[in-house]
Amino acid sequence: MAVSSNRRAACLLNGAFERHERKENYSKSRGLILIESFSYKEIQDFIMSVPLEGVEPFTLLLLEYPKEIITSFNELRWDGKKKHSKLLDPNTPQIWSSVTLYEREVIQWRKKLFESWIKKNPSIEDRWMMDFHATKYGIPQSEDILMKRDDSLMTLSISQIHVSKEATRFNYSDLITQKYHSLLLK
Repeated sequence: MAVSSNRRAACLLNGAFERHERKENYSKSRGLILIESFSYKEIQDFIMSVPLEGVEPFTLLLLEYPKEIITSFNELRWDGKKKHSKLLDPNTPQIWSSVTLYEREVIQWRKKLFESWIKKNPSIEDRWMMDFHATKYGIPQSEDILMKRDDSLMTLSISQIHVSKEATRFNYSDLITQKYHSLLLK
């Protein structure tokens, strides 16, 4: 996740639509693509122009908020061969799960769980969203929102970018030390 001084935010997830075979070498890191997105004047220019040949598949969420409201919310998926872009409704709560970590059925289950949670909590606040991600929901830990697997792979932290009239904040919850940090960005 990253935020730029020109009031944009981006979040990168590994993989596009399905788990892919990792290559030994890639021409450019996906993380550099995220940072590069901030150098374009318009998000659509970035999506159309950025060369992605030789880059590992990813999903990139791009927000633009020149004032206190989000004016552009885009999803860019690169499947290793083709860009897939769509404009999203910034007022509709959504959830993503990394396709490199979860099977399709588990991703659908997590989405249904989120939609059910949203119905029960229609007025979303930062702390509630953090709580959603820090809760165990009674399914195997290897697939739960707060995930822990036998191979030591687990959810270590929860990060959040909050945009409001007053400011942009980066909220971070370290699940190991159980410390919460909130940083005023602007």
